[in-house]
Formats: sequence, C-alpha cells, structure tokens
Amino acid sequence: MRSPNTLSFLSAAVGFLSLVSIPSVISAQNRSQTAQPYPTAAKSVAWITNVPYVAGGGLEQQLDLYMPTDQKGEPLVVYVHGGGWEHGDKAGDSINPNNLQWLWQGYAMASINYRLLQDAAWPAQIEDCKAAIRWLKAHAPDYGYDPNRIGVVGESAGGHLAGLLGTTSGLHKFDVGENLNYTSDVTCAVDLFGVTDFTRLPGSKVTGSDPNNEIQRARDASPITYIHKDQPPMLIVHGTDDKLVPYEQAVILADALDKLGARYHFHTVIGGGHNPYFGLGLNPKTNAFDVGGGGIGLFEDPAVEPLIIAFLRYYLLEGHTDGFRG
Repeated sequence: MRSPNTLSFLSAAVGFLSLVSIPSVISAQNRSQTAQPYPTAAKSVAWITNVPYVAGGGLEQQLDLYMPTDQKGEPLVVYVHGGGWEHGDKAGDSINPNNLQWLWQGYAMASINYRLLQDAAWPAQIEDCKAAIRWLKAHAPDYGYDPNRIGVVGESAGGHLAGLLGTTSGLHKFDVGENLNYTSDVTCAVDLFGVTDFTRLPGSKVTGSDPNNEIQRARDASPITYIHKDQPPMLIVHGTDDKLVPYEQAVILADALDKLGARYHFHTVIGGGHNPYFGLGLNPKTNAFDVGGGGIGLFEDPAVEPLIIAFLRYYLLEGHTDGFRG
C-alpha cells in the first residue's frame, strides 16, 4: 500500500506532465494552411511595364502586363484606373493595381494609362482605352492570352470608361488610330461607381462649360447613350451614400438595361461611399473634398469582391452567354 506522501507525489507528477503537454496542443490548434484550389491557377508571374500601345505615345499611352508564366490561352482582365479623369496611374497603389490577386484565379492582367483631361480633351480618354484594347488583341500571340476573352474593370472615372467600353462594343464608336483591323469589343465589363449619364451632372470637366455644346457632349460621353440589347454583360456596383458620383447614376443605367433586356447584374451597397475615398464629400463652399459623410468603403461589404470574382469567372473562364444571377 502506497503512503499518502507517495500518492501526493504521483498526483503532482501527473499534473505537471499534463501542464507541460498543453503548449504542443495549443500550437497545433493555431496552425492553418491555404484551402485548395486557391491559389493554384498560376505559380509565377512576369511583370512587363510601360508597354506603349500607341506608336510615339507618351507615358499616358502605355500599359503594364502581368502574365502567368506557366499557362497559355488564359482570359485577360483589363483594369482602368480612376482619378476624376485628371489623376491616377496604371500602377495603382505602389506597384499593385487593385485586384492584382485575380492573377491567381487563372487570368492574365493588363493595367492601362490614358491621357488625362489637362493634357487632352474628351474623348481622348475613351479613344485611348479602345486603342489599348485593340493593341492587346493584336499582340495576344506575343504574350499567349486569349484575345477573344477580355473583361474590363474600372473604378470611378475608370468605371465610366469601362462602362463605355461595354456599351459601345459592337458599335465601332471612338475607334481611331492604329490596329483598326481589330475591334475594341470586350467580353464583359465591371463598372464600379462610375458616371453613366452626364446630362444629369451639368458642369462636368469631361463635357466642358460651353452651354452651346455641353448637352451634346454630355450625351456623347455617357455610357447610357449607347446601350443595346446585344452588348456585353455588365456588373454594376454602387453605394447609396456616394457623395462624388450619385447612386442615382447606377440606377439610371440598370433601369435602361432592364428596358432593353440587356444582360447585367446590379449590386447596391447600402451605406456605401465612393470607394476608396469613402469618407469624402464635395464642400460647395470651398470646392474641395474636405467634408465627410461619404459612407463606408464598398469593399467593406463582404459580398462585393466574391461577386466580381464570380462574374468574371462566369463569363471569362466558364464561357456562359446567359444572364449572371450572382
């Protein structure tokens, strides 16, 4: 029979061993790994910068390419930067344009510059975007992506330009310059909080201040002017609290697409602002963006990025032609 002291010693030893085993259990419980199949579509990427898409053009008529090195024939996603048609750059934040992570989803990507308003009056901006699309199609054999599967994504001013690329596909509008034996048509378009109807935004820098031709210029610059039933499918995302581009702009476009039976999906972000400048609003007294109340960032809505990814997958990777339901 063991003595009480022996039992006490054994109990203490068991307690001590149980204590020292706890860290290994905790460590195992705090480890994780990437769930398949993401990212598996590409293992490495070649980054090709400052490629001119117009002969003799300057820095504003260049693009960057991001090419998976271990695949060929993938769709191409073209990103169009925002900045009020007066600012912005294809490099985005640092050297990472928005949504560069889509490379791992199975796409090649291009990010394009275009001439800004202080250097060239409208419609130079959309003419450049179309020239870039035509150049990308002409040079697809050089880089290996599929010229027949091109999606375009833009934010703010870029959303407006992406919208125009979508609604004018098939119409040969704004096609001037080089590579005219290729079309500037796209497979699908994503308009993130872009202007759709300038006739409801008088005094825009795009349309100018001359009252004699402002209305016609406003119509010419508006994606809504060119919508047609057979245009490429469009994803529209807009926030209800956007102080820079009113939410009404997205509703107008969606309603017009509805009437024609064109393919589109419209996602409203309740309380969403003008991402990424979601807190800004125009102060009419100072004519500066120094007042708040601009809502939350659109990507704070957890549905937004998965929706964009699903939309691009539906039309570019899976090749559907019917309506996208989200």
